[in-house]
This record gives sequence, C-alpha cells and structure tokens, in this order.
Amino acid sequence: MQAIMELLFDIFYLSTVITIGVIMVKKSDVKFYQSFGIMALILGIGDSFHLVPRVYALLTNGLDANAYSLGLGKLITSLTMTIF
Repeated sequence: MQAIMELLFDIFYLSTVITIGVIMVKKSDVKFYQSFGIMALILGIGDSFHLVPRVYALLTNGLDANAYSLGLGKLITSLTMTIF
C-alpha cells in the first residue's frame, strides 16, 4: 500500500509543479512571476531526477536492485537544490 501511495504522490507532485512552472513562465508578463515559474521548473526537473528512478524501482525490482540510478538521481537533485 505504501508503494502505491508513494507512486501516486510522486506522479501528482511532479506533474503539478512542472505544469504550474510552465504556466507561470508562459502566461505572465511580470518578471516577478516568471522568476517564480523558473524556480518551479528548476525544482520540478531537479526532483524528477530523484523521483523518476524511485518510481521505476518501485515498479520493477525494488530499491536495492536500482541503487546506482537512485544514487545518481540524488546527486543531480542535490545539485539542482543548490542552484535553487
């Protein structure tokens, strides 16, 4: 049950953050709102490097079998969090 809820949350979170970021960048004429849109995109794309491998691992062989991709995803996510 935990794996299903985590999958649903991860998919909902990533799609929501990236969609809101794109809308804020494209539809806004105010630089302030465009900046928040860019930050939302950086956050969503950075988190996707961590969450997509996690979703894949939960759907296939488990977290232990996908340690390399999970570690690489955490590395990339930490770099984007530093930029954010």
